[in-house]
Amino acid sequence: MEKLITRRATVELRVLNLNFWGLKWVPSFVCKDRQMRLNALVEVLSSEDSANWDFVVLEEVWSNDDYIAIADSVRRIYPHSHYFYSGVIGSGVCVFSKGQIISVLSHAYSLNGYAHKILHGDWFGGKVVGLCKIAHKGLRVNLYATHIHAEYNRVSDEYLPHRISQAYELSQFIRMTNSDTDDVNIVAGDFNFEPDDLGYAIVRRFADLKDAWMTRLDLDSADDGNTCNTPDNIYSICEGKDDRTPRGKRIDYILYGQVQGRTGVTCGSCQTVLNRIPGSKLCYSDHKGIEAVLEVGSPDSVAPTLFSPAIGPNVVPTFENTFDKALAVLDSGVRRINQNRQVYMIALVVLFSLLIGTAEVDRQSLALARWSMNALRVTLVMVITFCFWSAVILNRIEYHALLAARNAMIIQRKWDDAQSETSTSAGESEKAQLPGVGLQLKHLDSKNDAIDFERNTDDH
Repeated sequence: MEKLITRRATVELRVLNLNFWGLKWVPSFVCKDRQMRLNALVEVLSSEDSANWDFVVLEEVWSNDDYIAIADSVRRIYPHSHYFYSGVIGSGVCVFSKGQIISVLSHAYSLNGYAHKILHGDWFGGKVVGLCKIAHKGLRVNLYATHIHAEYNRVSDEYLPHRISQAYELSQFIRMTNSDTDDVNIVAGDFNFEPDDLGYAIVRRFADLKDAWMTRLDLDSADDGNTCNTPDNIYSICEGKDDRTPRGKRIDYILYGQVQGRTGVTCGSCQTVLNRIPGSKLCYSDHKGIEAVLEVGSPDSVAPTLFSPAIGPNVVPTFENTFDKALAVLDSGVRRINQNRQVYMIALVVLFSLLIGTAEVDRQSLALARWSMNALRVTLVMVITFCFWSAVILNRIEYHALLAARNAMIIQRKWDDAQSETSTSAGESEKAQLPGVGLQLKHLDSKNDAIDFERNTDDH
């Protein structure tokens, strides 16, 4: 194992992230040119001339065979790799590293869409955040890889409560998995949030992270940083004449942060890569890749960067009212659960009445009609089972997951408010001498908030 040192000259870490778009068990017109794109990606990652990244994070590698093929082909350059298994078909998230992977941990998000939304498929993928603790170049690196639930309709996003819950769970997972022996946090993945979205603000604020693109020191104005639905990608999907982002979206990120002040970290450069395959009309994926060059050193050897000179301060998020906005989204999700539950219960009554009514038809019908009634009964029983399972089981699971995220946010907001009051009010100094009492009172307040919330959700 590499010898780890606590004070060092600046160390350069190069990170690549790419959503590969590797749906294998679907018709070729759904996921186009997958095998050719896979071969091209393997060629890049297995070449010493082009594979200059220390860490590679991929999403949507849905096939275990594809992961094994990549890992075997690039083993000479990236001897260490890990796939985060989750869900029915796997999370699709994997990591390739030049440095030794010391340990791994993953967290499957509590909410991840709906099983009956088959065409969307997120539920079957089992979205996760995965952590690889890596020893590399004398550093202890926390490399987080994730893929958050997709946004299918920006105007009316039925999955927004799930996506906000995932963003918050991601931020808390990062906060809770740091240790005093770690040097740097790096988070890479397809967030499916744009920079002005609430989910992006939650991850950056609550996990105390910087955006490599927004803090980069290079000034390449020709690169707009967009990674999805870009006009120069042959697989881009046109969103219509009212598309608010005709040049594409920036939804794939590399974020970074220092750990407990042990190091200083800055981003030397950040750019999109791996779009068009050389010598071909094809692209590597329907997303562009993004790479960042991070410089890690002692706190006094790396100058802190708030924003890139290429970006300017006006577009740096302020994260105002993040808690209130997030809680409002979760509350809307709970209200929708109650509405859906009522719909399912009404449907159960109607369908069960129809099922009973078919018995009378049997007595007065010919054999062909009775066969038709039997087919109808089977259909009715299947729909009744679905409605019962959704109303009694799935809705309750979804409700508890939203409640858990909401109560965690309330606890964190109370603590943040208390810390703010302590720093601005001299009168708080006396309370600071009794932290146990303060924490106990805050715990009681949070418990009361949870009780009041449950009472206000129609006895769900």
